[in-house]
Amino acid sequence: MENVADRVALLEEIEEYVGSDRARSMSTAPPLTSLDITLEKIHAAPESPRVALVVMPWADIRWASIGVSILQSALDADRIPCDVIYPNLDLAEAVGARVYNRIGAATPKTSLAGDWIFGPAPNDIDAAERYLAEVLLAEHADFFDFATIFEMGEVRAIGAKFLDDVAAHDVWEHYDIVGMTSTFQQNMPVVGLAERLKRRRPEVTTIMGGGNCEGPMGRALLESFPAIDYVFQGDAESSISRFVRDLRTADDRRTWLNDHSYWSERAELTTDGRAVIRSDSMPNMDDIPQPTYHDFYARLQRRLEGSDLPADTAIPIEMSRGCWWGEKKHCTFCGLNGLTMSFRSKSADRAFLELADLVERHGADPRRRTYVLVVDNILDYRYFNDLLPMIAESDLRVTLHFEVKSNLRYDQLELLRAAGVLHLQPGIESMSDHLLETMRKGTTRLRNIQTMKWSTELGIGVSWNYLHGFPGESDDDYRELPELFSLISHLPPPEHVGPARADRFSPFQQTPEIFGIRRLTHERAYDHIYFETPADRRSDIAYFFRMEHGKSLASDFVLDKVRQSAARWSAAHRDARLEATWTDDGLMVRDERAMWSGPSGMTKLGREESSVLIAVDQMRSLRAIERALPFPVPGERTAKILEELVERGLVIENGGTYLGLPILNRRNLPQASSSRVRHALPLVQST
Repeated sequence: MENVADRVALLEEIEEYVGSDRARSMSTAPPLTSLDITLEKIHAAPESPRVALVVMPWADIRWASIGVSILQSALDADRIPCDVIYPNLDLAEAVGARVYNRIGAATPKTSLAGDWIFGPAPNDIDAAERYLAEVLLAEHADFFDFATIFEMGEVRAIGAKFLDDVAAHDVWEHYDIVGMTSTFQQNMPVVGLAERLKRRRPEVTTIMGGGNCEGPMGRALLESFPAIDYVFQGDAESSISRFVRDLRTADDRRTWLNDHSYWSERAELTTDGRAVIRSDSMPNMDDIPQPTYHDFYARLQRRLEGSDLPADTAIPIEMSRGCWWGEKKHCTFCGLNGLTMSFRSKSADRAFLELADLVERHGADPRRRTYVLVVDNILDYRYFNDLLPMIAESDLRVTLHFEVKSNLRYDQLELLRAAGVLHLQPGIESMSDHLLETMRKGTTRLRNIQTMKWSTELGIGVSWNYLHGFPGESDDDYRELPELFSLISHLPPPEHVGPARADRFSPFQQTPEIFGIRRLTHERAYDHIYFETPADRRSDIAYFFRMEHGKSLASDFVLDKVRQSAARWSAAHRDARLEATWTDDGLMVRDERAMWSGPSGMTKLGREESSVLIAVDQMRSLRAIERALPFPVPGERTAKILEELVERGLVIENGGTYLGLPILNRRNLPQASSSRVRHALPLVQST
């Protein structure tokens, strides 16, 4: 904290919280049900040696881990006994799903709060307070209230005991290889378990994989933590079975990789025989095994009395890898694809059969829809020609989620809705054409709003964040936003307004000099988590970086107004309406946008006004509007009506292009034959 008074106030608020009835006791370590049922499974069908794949906190508890589940299927296919164990569910059941999700899913990732909970305890008794002051409160004070901070402290108090108990369980006697997956805030839980397993059973082989292990991060983790024997990178399902067989038959664990030409070409060894192993990419997605989720659902079926583990879960499915847009233009801040940008997708037949089988095995009651989480970074647009019609015409009762580009046509969104897609993440990020261009997003303000409007009309939810802090930005990129937000307050608001990051593998992180970024430094939280690791290696471990810009950015004054306006939008959105319905010979507009300063209530538009408003349901130039009018309007009147509709907040104009804002009720709606031509659906060729 900055001074003694601040520190005293902080301690007083924490003490007040501790004494309240909100404080929950977490003094005892949780039951390890996931390990217990795995041991029961082994006793029922004893086969050894076995491979364990472990899902540690803070993996999401609402769905199984698709990565390790694919590996389990690959091993099973080669008759190598394998179990997936979910200690993350045990911890969530003990501390409560609300607390677990708040720490694991809701906290800002750059705070590394989940890693801090399982990180080493420094000898300096003030270290926790410094992390609190320098990271949680200095950088994320809008999120970390004192209730959350206290709950973090309670979970940290049982964290070491939790890892001790997991490592001491009898189940590990049946495994010679233990693999653990790590993404975002899982490094410390994974390393903590690996170290404890090694102390108890030095002969066990430990493997680490996942998003945190790609590129230089994998080597840095291997060098920093001797308890990790191997780090896997790439598509491990292509090599995991061969690795297990060759490792088990090796004469010398220190040299065996060099003794095999296959592995020597793919392994980067340390002096003590440990290694980073780069697996080959899977060029044909149809060759990837279907994931096995039985261990996840077996654990959920053994909920403890009073458990709040989720009863309704999502089924993860992978239809593609890489990003076809990123192959063309890599979004400047995106690092999600790591070193595997090349886009590959499953055939429609394979994707449909896998979807149907997973729903049959793990789906909800047949009378209800099953939520399916498509984990792809972007929808393959070829699926508009085959997979999506197959799903729409089938009897599958599914609710799907996709990530898409924000450039979909209405008929494409209609097809998505018919196929059961009820949620999209379209990567909107901004409403500034200038910044969208510099981000390489391949979209515009009006396209973003059009996507939100049509999705809302069709009952498809949209999630998005508003980002700022981009090289080359100025106040001009944000000054109009409060007024814009008031105009579109009937559409989904951003879930978060915050600064862009230079994530690992993003163009910002890989080539900062191109963007005028003067200096990159890893996020401050890494210094508090990895304080025993040399400073230069912390930057190699880091996934999140902060940018020091060579030129000034948008001012705090303007950004504060944007944040305040976005907060009002979120508060007002539920009751906001802007709808238009055809009645007799004109549109009846219902305007209930509390943020908009214009007239509210019901308004009947004349025939010509209605004709123009219908024509701009899709973004169009003035010339295109005149061709799309359902009823003729004199040329000079069209421009005048557009001006009036813009003034009334029913149409927005940007760069000579117009877009109507009301959500149209299409029943009995007149439409010119040329107003929305159904072009042949575009194909996107993978490379």
